[in-house]
Amino acid sequence: MVTAPLCSCRVVGCGQDVPATLTREVLCLDHFIEQAFTRMRKALELCRQCRPLDRHVLDWLLADADFALRLLAFGGRGHTPAQRAKLLELVLGLANLQEYLRHHSVQVKLAD
Repeated sequence: MVTAPLCSCRVVGCGQDVPATLTREVLCLDHFIEQAFTRMRKALELCRQCRPLDRHVLDWLLADADFALRLLAFGGRGHTPAQRAKLLELVLGLANLQEYLRHHSVQVKLAD
């Protein structure tokens, strides 16, 4: 049984369907990927500037990686090759960020 999408992406002017796995964020897959890349780039820039990272940001990035891996493992056939490539690029970028954090002295703020 095929279920209809619950709503459209919240990004102004998008109108793409929101997959069931992203209803909480109200984002289409393309905009989820775009926002995850933005979070990853911002975290990496903070690392490069030797500025502390917020623990919540790290948790969010970990959740992004987990979500992307689950999509690739279980739902990849329903996505375009370009979307699968971007998901893989996101996972690899997040793994590289994790390695950067492991090898550098980056402070993590536990609370504000």
